[in-house]
Amino acid sequence: MFYIIGGVATLLFILVIIVFKEKPKHPPSRAQSLSYALASPDASYLSSIIRLFKNLNFVLLVITYGLNAGAFYALSTLLNRMVILHYPGEEVNAGRIGLTIVIAGMLGAVISGVWLDRSKTYKNLCHPNRLIQ
Repeated sequence: MFYIIGGVATLLFILVIIVFKEKPKHPPSRAQSLSYALASPDASYLSSIIRLFKNLNFVLLVITYGLNAGAFYALSTLLNRMVILHYPGEEVNAGRIGLTIVIAGMLGAVISGVWLDRSKTYKNLCHPNRLIQ
């Protein structure tokens, strides 16, 4: 089974390398045409990454996402062990607690997104002068 999947993935990779071009002959829009004209030929992937990490907002986003994801993964990994330690035989409730955490996170993301969109306060969150006070 793994050989079949590997063969299909390799075939698709070879087709992508052969068939797809770096960019089309004719730009799909005026904006893309202007982008091609203004793009510097020495722009590299490494310079893009360096420019990203010089952006304070991006660095703060990476740090906060990393802390949030790390805390969630640690809690999810150890949740069953923590619940069973204090409440033996409650494996089902440990699963329910995990489900509650996931659903609360999804609802919180949707609610905060709708709130930021309606109140238009997302600009205040990303303004450089308001980040560090």
